[in-house]
Amino acid sequence: IHRDIKPQNILLTSDNVPKVSDFGIARAATTATATRKIDTVGSVHYASPEQARGGYTDEKSDIYSVGVTLFEMVTGHVPFDADNPVTVALKQINDEPPKPSDFVPELPETIDNIILRAMRKSKSERYDSALQMIAELDHMKKGELGENYSNNWDTQFATRVIMNTEEEALAGKKDKKNKKDKKKDRKDSGKPKKSLGVAALYVVLLGAIIGALWLTYVHVIGPFIATILEPKNPDVELKNYVGMTLDEAITDLTMLNIPFEEPVYEYHDTIEKGIVMEQSPAAGMEVKTGTDAMTKVKLVVSNGKQEVEIPKDLKFADFLETMIYLRDELKLKPVEVAEYSDEVALGRVIKTEPEMGSIVQVGSQVKVYKSLGPELEFVTVPDLSGCTYDEAKHLLLSLNLSIGRIFPEGRDGYKGLIINQEPKPGDTVKELTPVNIYFQDEQTQATGDGGESGYVSVPGDVRITEHINLPDGGQFGDTIFLEVYTFYEKTGEETLQLRVNLKKTDFPKSVLIPVTPGYKTTMKVYMDNKLQYQKDIYSRQ
Repeated sequence: IHRDIKPQNILLTSDNVPKVSDFGIARAATTATATRKIDTVGSVHYASPEQARGGYTDEKSDIYSVGVTLFEMVTGHVPFDADNPVTVALKQINDEPPKPSDFVPELPETIDNIILRAMRKSKSERYDSALQMIAELDHMKKGELGENYSNNWDTQFATRVIMNTEEEALAGKKDKKNKKDKKKDRKDSGKPKKSLGVAALYVVLLGAIIGALWLTYVHVIGPFIATILEPKNPDVELKNYVGMTLDEAITDLTMLNIPFEEPVYEYHDTIEKGIVMEQSPAAGMEVKTGTDAMTKVKLVVSNGKQEVEIPKDLKFADFLETMIYLRDELKLKPVEVAEYSDEVALGRVIKTEPEMGSIVQVGSQVKVYKSLGPELEFVTVPDLSGCTYDEAKHLLLSLNLSIGRIFPEGRDGYKGLIINQEPKPGDTVKELTPVNIYFQDEQTQATGDGGESGYVSVPGDVRITEHINLPDGGQFGDTIFLEVYTFYEKTGEETLQLRVNLKKTDFPKSVLIPVTPGYKTTMKVYMDNKLQYQKDIYSRQ
């Protein structure tokens, strides 16, 4: 395609044969053929709408420019004009052209139709080819001017002198005088004049016969002989274009005048984008050239690796939905990576690797980071013995712990004081760990008879609260490591009841000691790994 058809680029040879010149911006029509800016390609007055938009151009763009050129030839005006090229370009894109007959009323309607069809805004509504447009021009000539149109072309459009009114009047008088003189001469000539007339008639008839034979040769026999003797387009052996770039292949096909179809693009993981992967017919096959070729070359070109973009808005999205989208829609391989986050809620997406917005190849692996919520810290379980339910709840929540099961089960409310718990006081657990609590049995009562401390009378095993005090005169630091053991006379076993680090201000420390009625239980108190004292505790039925 030429892409710059205009009167300035059409030259006439000495034989009046038109030639198109200036192929500086011409190229073969492909799927990638897009025009450049109008100020550097062609003249805006003759540019097609797709050229003005910077869109895809093909042979129909040249047909539009030919239509503009014909418009100017028959009217002396371009269809669109303005003070600046930008306005002209906008008119080429948006405005419908005027009829040539608006400028030259005597023009036949067929001229309007041919020119305006060539200048349709939509390429699909223009002529399919220049040959189709030429054929319609030929039909127009036959329909408007008759079959002998070409015989009197020179006489119809020869230069004539147009006289003014006075000259026409004088010419009329002169013609009348000449007619009278001729009539008088004929009267004077007599019979010999008739012989001269017959001879002249024969001469005219002979000239007409010779002229008819000449026209028959020029318009019928000559073109037929030229068609027979015209050299045919030769067959050529097709090259191997596989491995070439698309531009190289198209350039070679164009130089050899081998027709080709629009390239087909396919993704490929290893072949670089723009490289020819397949061709049909195969290399070495004989193909015809020129417009009469029955077979067009088909090229399959690599479009490179198929790539997709990781969405930019995945942060805070639902983790499971994100994994399904990346796998099913984008054809990626998502991999789960879990980590804690103080910012992103549990079960939401924190980030991806590669990061969001990256361009990645289809089928590649993408790490998706799933939030586990804030990271939990380890805390020490407090001693809840002697606390009410509300006191225990407040203390546990302050340490980011929670209340677990409550015993005895089925109690009417949370009355009484707590006598035991699980986990034990001083144990190290993660935040949010539930702590089970045990309330005092409502049947347990202190004797109140002035007996030995801790001496109670209850049926079955009971728990007795003992208060651990610092020994007088003891040498301790700011932190004291306290351990309390109990030795059961009934079983002969020694059990750890408490192990915790305390400050001096934490004393006295309350401890629940399990006691079996009728048997002795010995409490041993260790501070900083040294036995400080022991105490026997009794319970009777």
